[in-house]
Amino acid sequence: MQHRMVQFFDSISDDHAEWIRKQKIFFVGTAPLDGRGTVNNSPKGYDCLRIINPNQACYLEMSGSGIETQSHLEENGRITIMLTAFEGAPRIMRLMGTGRVVRVDSPEFNSLMKEYYEGSELANASGKRAIILVDVRKVSTSCGYGVPFYEHKGSRKTLVETWAKRDEERVKEYWKTINKFSLDGLPGMRHELLGPEYAGKNRGPGPIVLPTESWSAVLKSWLQETPAPANAAYLVAGAVIGGVVSHLYSRRR
Repeated sequence: MQHRMVQFFDSISDDHAEWIRKQKIFFVGTAPLDGRGTVNNSPKGYDCLRIINPNQACYLEMSGSGIETQSHLEENGRITIMLTAFEGAPRIMRLMGTGRVVRVDSPEFNSLMKEYYEGSELANASGKRAIILVDVRKVSTSCGYGVPFYEHKGSRKTLVETWAKRDEERVKEYWKTINKFSLDGLPGMRHELLGPEYAGKNRGPGPIVLPTESWSAVLKSWLQETPAPANAAYLVAGAVIGGVVSHLYSRRR
């Protein structure tokens, strides 16, 4: 058996998109910037994943007990969507990039719902929380030889039926309690519907710049965001303090 090596692509091809549409489950991976934080991986079912164009995808997010994906995206934007074949030829595919939260009932949310989810099984479902919009920077495919076969028997109705029993106020209360923070204490659900203290600031349209921890990038960002007179004052003060510390250390030796 010839081993199928991993392959990387700069966009989602028509073949990729056709294969993605046939899959019944996918997994979403995100993480906070803090290295001690909790890496999250969420399985997603239902007919909720859409390919918008070769470098953009989205999925409709239902309310649930966790708010990790939204919290991580608000902090740093990094996300990977993974799919794997449970029937037919083996294959694993990852869509790697950056994402942002499109709030439920916002104009952009309603536009995406109308264009991509009209007539879908979740179109009229209660409990919708957001659409996660992903800018795909890299696509990878690999063998998937170790993934077993599984038979798809249908979607579970429990989630949809549960939210159908709750009115809007009970959904809001759930968001304000269960979805208030991530596991690591990052801000969770943000929406004007919950009150001004929950409005927060979602990422707007446009490319998301991945965070970096290099000192040069941090310094460059600081210099750009801080007024020029303040920059000069801070740099002079830093140089003076550094000089004093260096002088004292050399005398001590």
